[in-house]
Amino acid sequence: MSHIQKLKSGSPIKVFIPAIISLIIFALSSIFLGLEIGLKMLGGIILIYALLSIGFYYLQTRSYVYLVSSSYLLAFGFVLLTMQPQFDGNPSFVFPPISRLFLVWMVLSWIWLFYMMVTGQTRWKGNHILELSAIGVEQSNNAYTERPFPVREIDFTKDEILAMATYLRQNLISIHYNDGDKVYFVPINNSAALDLLFRPGFNVIEDTWIAFDPSGQVSVHISRKTYLSYKENLAFDQLCNNLGNLFIEFLDDYRKGEDVRIMDKLDTVKSDFFG
Repeated sequence: MSHIQKLKSGSPIKVFIPAIISLIIFALSSIFLGLEIGLKMLGGIILIYALLSIGFYYLQTRSYVYLVSSSYLLAFGFVLLTMQPQFDGNPSFVFPPISRLFLVWMVLSWIWLFYMMVTGQTRWKGNHILELSAIGVEQSNNAYTERPFPVREIDFTKDEILAMATYLRQNLISIHYNDGDKVYFVPINNSAALDLLFRPGFNVIEDTWIAFDPSGQVSVHISRKTYLSYKENLAFDQLCNNLGNLFIEFLDDYRKGEDVRIMDKLDTVKSDFFG
């Protein structure tokens, strides 16, 4: 089934900010302090990224993606810290045994990480959620509203909701927040994932969310920023209704033991990587 993307293209600059910062520091330190110091500085920065990956993102998501990426970054950082930039005809002097060990570790981690990238496992899939929700929604000039949209009431238990939340988090689809027994799902894309480190927490007005209330009510809030990320003005009620019913379908699939269907649904649409 063909799908016309409804979301605007994101800016690639934000996704590459960590790499840009690293290269600038490496270039400046190499110019003013020498190549050896520049390599050590770059290695130290990459180790910091590795610690953020495993110490923050992995703990937030429990996704194997961040374990693999942390492994790669750790190995890469240690290669840079232990290698010698001079070369006097003896390759072992450039890459002493410890550097070679880290180099093998880095290559193996990269192969694994590359496989996960090719198979789409490293992408946050919030944009896939928004694209799916927009399918079949008509253009409209209906006014946007910040009020939550009630979708419908269903039967569920909090344990079922939390179990699904864990699955969605581990597969980089959404994160969740608890407000007593009420659970909010917040779809996250690659751009928003970078902000997780700095965001103060859940914001009921600024975030797009799907809420499961203990009374059984499922409701949706689409933030103004999310709504304006679509290329066209879409019928707001239809969009909210689709988004809420999509997560209800996810819950049905999950509790039937058919959670693979969730990923199948997301794979039917394409979205911009940089969003």
